Amino acid sequence: MSRTAAVRRVRNDLDLYEREAAHWWDADSRFAASLHAINAHRLGEVRERLGERLAGLAVVDLGCGGGLMAEPLARAGARVVGCDLGAASLAAGRRHGDGLRDLHYLRADARRVPLADGCADLVLAADIVEHIDGWTAVVREAGRLLAPGGLLYVSTINRTWRATLLAVHLAEGLRLVPPGTHDPARFVRPQELAAAGTAAGLTAEAPRGQRLRLWATLARWRVQVAPGPSTALEYTMWLRRPPTADGA
Repeated sequence: MSRTAAVRRVRNDLDLYEREAAHWWDADSRFAASLHAINAHRLGEVRERLGERLAGLAVVDLGCGGGLMAEPLARAGARVVGCDLGAASLAAGRRHGDGLRDLHYLRADARRVPLADGCADLVLAADIVEHIDGWTAVVREAGRLLAPGGLLYVSTINRTWRATLLAVHLAEGLRLVPPGTHDPARFVRPQELAAAGTAAGLTAEAPRGQRLRLWATLARWRVQVAPGPSTALEYTMWLRRPPTADGA
């Protein structure tokens, strides 16, 4: 077997984020173009849900990478802590967000974050659970971090043949995302995510499906998604820490 063939067979290559850390904020790079496009959709969902309430919210972004979610939320007035194990990725986030008073980065495992119980109004787990061994621990940790009434936002990929075809064979085969980004065996079904939330003391809402905007993706050469009726590809889910008896 050639070395090239062996590289192509790598799945869930977490080192690529550190290798490409210099390109986190280059929206035209092959590494980050699709990330920027998909994160625009995710940020839209968060803003739609929280609106003006974002200002002043305490946010923890688990698996924040270079801060593509963390920084825009800080610019919207939230107090954000981004957590990631990638030192180079965190450095990229710090450089780009330099001067933002309420944006902080912490090198930490998303399954064991050195932050206090109930410190967050919003926890983000975008594009992370399908990459981490023991991903249910991420959901459990998010539940610990959330204050009563707080929200967890998860964005991930369903474990279906359609997701394997589009997210792996098509997107990686066409280099719309770096080859080796995903392992389809690690994709997470909505019912599995909801069950992990229940075990963590959270109440899961119905998942929201996403559809691939195929022609826009090919025209712009970056993955474009939009809300859709099916969860067979990518989906997002909101989970909530129940409020206390006094409604807090």
